[in-house]
Amino acid sequence: MRKFMISVGIIILCSVALQANFLVKEMNQAKKEKKLILLTVESDTCPYCLKMRKNIFNVKKYSQKIDKHYIHVIVNARDEILPEFLHTKYLPTNYILSPLKLRIIDEFPGYMEPEHFMELLDEVYRQEIK
Repeated sequence: MRKFMISVGIIILCSVALQANFLVKEMNQAKKEKKLILLTVESDTCPYCLKMRKNIFNVKKYSQKIDKHYIHVIVNARDEILPEFLHTKYLPTNYILSPLKLRIIDEFPGYMEPEHFMELLDEVYRQEIK
């Protein structure tokens, strides 16, 4: 029983350590470049996630515009490294995160048309980075 409890404790500590390291590199880069973090939580089986990827994230004119003001990270909703506070029941969900302590600035659940999505990203950036 004692070995089992020690094993469980080690697993929990490893999980906490993984989450503590979540987006550290991206946070540092965003601070340095005066950008925000755009975190897309999606699933490979979600048709709207695939549509958003195809119509926005894989389109050069949109991805270049996103890269100008954001560090974009895509995470699978089932990935163990995703902290609990970023779990969502709606996919895709796009979070705008402050590079300081990963505070949620805004979130956009569901698919959006490219022009509308880009307008929202521009507006959030203008409001946050002065």
